[in-house]
Amino acid sequence: MVDIKATLEDGAKPRIIVKWDWTPNYQELIDALKDNVFGARFRKSDKVWTAAASVENCHGLRKAFGDDLVIKKPLAEWYVAHKEEADKHAALSAATDAELRLLPTVAPRLHATLRPDQRAGVRWLADAYRGAGLNADKPGLGKTLVTIGGILETGRQGPILVVCPKISVRNVWYYELSRWTDEHVYMARGTRAKREAAIAAFKADPSPRKWLIIVAEMLRVKRKPNETTVKANAKKRGRVAGYEYPELFEDPWSFIVADESHRLLGSLTVAKSNLAGEGLAQLPTLDFTRKYALSGTPFGRGGRIYGMFGTLHWLWPDENTSFWKWAYRYFDIEEEYVRRGQTAKKIVGLKEGNEEDFLRSLGPRILRRTKEEVLKDLPPKQYVEVQCEMGPKQKAQYKQLGDDAEVSVPGGVIVANGVLAEITRAKQIANGCLEKRGDEVVFSGESCKVDALMEKLDARGIGDDSGDMKVIVSSRYNEFLKGCVIPALEEKGIEYHLLTGATSDRKRDEMMDSFQDEGGPRVFVLNSKAGGLSINLDAADEVHCLDELDNPEDNEQLEDRAHRASRNHQVTILYYRTVGTYDTNVALSVEDKRLAQFEVLDGRRGLQDVRKWIKYDESQEA
Repeated sequence: MVDIKATLEDGAKPRIIVKWDWTPNYQELIDALKDNVFGARFRKSDKVWTAAASVENCHGLRKAFGDDLVIKKPLAEWYVAHKEEADKHAALSAATDAELRLLPTVAPRLHATLRPDQRAGVRWLADAYRGAGLNADKPGLGKTLVTIGGILETGRQGPILVVCPKISVRNVWYYELSRWTDEHVYMARGTRAKREAAIAAFKADPSPRKWLIIVAEMLRVKRKPNETTVKANAKKRGRVAGYEYPELFEDPWSFIVADESHRLLGSLTVAKSNLAGEGLAQLPTLDFTRKYALSGTPFGRGGRIYGMFGTLHWLWPDENTSFWKWAYRYFDIEEEYVRRGQTAKKIVGLKEGNEEDFLRSLGPRILRRTKEEVLKDLPPKQYVEVQCEMGPKQKAQYKQLGDDAEVSVPGGVIVANGVLAEITRAKQIANGCLEKRGDEVVFSGESCKVDALMEKLDARGIGDDSGDMKVIVSSRYNEFLKGCVIPALEEKGIEYHLLTGATSDRKRDEMMDSFQDEGGPRVFVLNSKAGGLSINLDAADEVHCLDELDNPEDNEQLEDRAHRASRNHQVTILYYRTVGTYDTNVALSVEDKRLAQFEVLDGRRGLQDVRKWIKYDESQEA
């Protein structure tokens, strides 16, 4: 038996100090410490182990050393106080209302428009557990207003940086700040000259509190290749040689807000973060800087729950130092020998026995409310699966792709080089027949999904311009929309709007206003990735998803363009799936991810899954 002493080193960022005398099982103790305490490292100057002071690390110490651990009074007192703080903060995330001290005076218009649940969210963000927080409210519940309110409620001064997608700079953040507050707000958008001018005006403003809204890509770092030899298996990232906009990295920020944070921080590991995400992590801060991440879909690329590590690392970097250390603590990992002594790692799922620890760690860190909790009068979404049967040509193309990894089509041969290319082509052919025009692969217009879609539109009176129902039609493939969907609509004389990633902000706003207008077109066709953010289409009664996205979060973002707090109505979501194709694989994978996400975000709070699929009855169309 050996006494392992743990105490607290106080300071702006307190740290746990652990030490013990030499013992024959010294390495075993080190391994136990590293496995259970985030960010534990050895400090040579005084020969002690240190780690960030957190409630989770205190629990990890006890798990690592059991009764051999001797807790000194400073750490014991710190733990009691902060455990109480964490519990209170976790409980506050479930509050239905909260009294605000400063917001009624600082921003009375904003305070007057907030719902009770939003006031509770403002209080949660203002308190900011360990100086940071992840606002993961469901899309449509007003994360922007809550975050603005949370910052103002702190009463803190200083420069505030908001990092968001291009489409949200003016339409969301600038609009909401200008409408509900009298704050000094600058937005950097448009040409480089306009962006630099906005930054210069922001810096010259002597106001004690001011806001700068930028496009996320402005944070990109510039890298210079390494001159030294690196290991054969290492990624040649090079060193940071500068920044796209170095002015953003000159002075420390009092607040940093990352909107749609999963886009910047959704990579699985710190090493694989994108260049803008790297810049976000390198922004200069102060000891008291507040950092907020906003995402109703916080799991990042692929939609798997361990994709949230990038966000946790940015918000609390002293705790979450290494992706694989974090993953080994909470998840089951399979290792498979590859070659040259290397192994491939695969995360299977939450480790049995550690689920509660993982979910408890998220309690004070994530603000999460659903529409079912907050908007009890809003009818839940209805889900319908529309099964489509391929015609002979479409079926023949799909079979040849599976047999030969290539397809003979009008205009030539389409070759699928590799597994990913073959999967992509399989998804496309499940939508409709392909052909070649020169070197370009396009859709020929023959599609079982479009046939089914047009039947539905006819049944809703859209084909003969009767009734008043409006619908959204989506696909991930612009070629499919332009090659199959649009020609079918035009053949029937149906008016529509088309939104893709190439649509300008001005045109986007015009189309949205026209669709929302009572006399506007009744069909809004959009690329499911381009149209999943910062757009309100609640005039739609149905969303027709012609191909399901692989990430359940992205699908939900799309669905919630129509199902929003701004209109109390029944919304039906129709997913079109071609029988006997890759669509089935996608549907099963998406549902597995969705259920795992639900358990982490909502199931841990005692909510029940309310999603129900209803069988489509063709007789209803008569």
